Order: sequence, then C-alpha cells, then structure tokens
Amino acid sequence: MKINILIDKILGRDEVEIKVCPENVNLGHELESYIRQISKITVINTKNDSNIKVNINDILKFQSEGNMCCVEMKSKELYLINKRLKEIEGLNYKSFVKINNQTIINLNEVKEFSSAPNARLEVILSDGSFHFVNRHYVKIIKERLL
Repeated sequence: MKINILIDKILGRDEVEIKVCPENVNLGHELESYIRQISKITVINTKNDSNIKVNINDILKFQSEGNMCCVEMKSKELYLINKRLKEIEGLNYKSFVKINNQTIINLNEVKEFSSAPNARLEVILSDGSFHFVNRHYVKIIKERLL
C-alpha cells in the first residue's frame, strides 16, 4: 500500500483530510477512529471516581498535585490524571508546553503574555488565569507563540 502525505495550507490546525479509493473505505474509517482515539486522554472524575476520556484540545492546563496531576478543562471542569507532570510532558502533545515545575498549559488557550521581573514571562489564559513562566522556559514559549 502506498501512503502519500500532502500538506494543504487551507486546512485548519486541527483538521486532517483522508482520501481513499472505494476499495479501502474501511481502512479510511479505521484511520479516522484511530486518530480520534489518540486525540483523547483518560482522566479520573473525582465526583464518582470513574474514568472518562476527554478530548486533548478541550484541556486548558495540567497542574502538579503530588504523584498525580489536576486537569483543568476549558469548561472549568476539574479531573485528575494518574501521571506526574514529567510523564505528561513526555507524551509530546504539540499544543502543550511546560511553563514551570508545576504547570503545563495549552498554547492555543494563551490570550496574552508579557514580560515579568527576573527574566520571566506572565501568561494569561483564555479563562483569565495568569501564570508565571520560569526563566528556563521563556525561550521555548516565545518561539512557540511568535
């Protein structure tokens, strides 16, 4: 089977187009299902202690809580994930970046940022919360945001 990847500047950031011949329609559906599956993460709903899958793009930020992390959604819902911040950072989600030892943010949700004392940045997210970017991460943040 031959696979071609074509870059289309018209497509949105979160858009993928899959073209298959009629004989491979099932393969197209399997690819779509796989892509949807890898764009979700399993979190713990603390209200009823159940596991649910949430869309990665709906996450605002991860914050360290000991051996686990708090997952804050754009909708203000809070969940837990049984991973340390370092493990989440290792998952290599493209729109997420570590800004200090306690927080990973969704770069797509950055509303504004400005310089702060001691060579740091202050980042304001779409929910109005603000976070300081440790000076060790400033260069990475600026490169990704500009």
